[in-house]
Amino acid sequence: MNLISTQKQEQLNIDLKDYPKLFDIEEVRRSDKYIVRVYGSAIYEGEATNGKREERGIMKYKNGRLYIGEWKNDLREGKGFEKYSNGNTYEGNFIKNKAEGRGIYKWNNGQVYEGEWVAGKKHGDGIWKGSHDSYIGEWKNNKAEGYGVHIWNNSSF
Repeated sequence: MNLISTQKQEQLNIDLKDYPKLFDIEEVRRSDKYIVRVYGSAIYEGEATNGKREERGIMKYKNGRLYIGEWKNDLREGKGFEKYSNGNTYEGNFIKNKAEGRGIYKWNNGQVYEGEWVAGKKHGDGIWKGSHDSYIGEWKNNKAEGYGVHIWNNSSF
């Protein structure tokens, strides 16, 4: 085990029951690949291979940002959950640190997008729900574009 003990206890005191359970952190802590590593503005607790974040881990940043999920070759890759410093969240698939495939992004103001992502942008089929309207349809490069239906709260199309 490779531990940085004082900062581990202080900085990774996270109540994981408030987040999606993507893996068992206690199982990760028992792994031969388990490490805790401090980066400039963040701390990582999880598995690593050849010094790179690999498989399952948690990254907590000083600004409040948090990532819980899978890693490959030091990048977010696979299933993950990210809470940004502004309170917005994303849960879904990642490839090379970006949202890719199916995922749900929730803004702290109540807006939600559930659908397909490509290279960190809404792209493909998706549903966006706002406080006064919603859109169900195609997205291209982060914009509602193509076939879709826009619905306002007053039931007009």
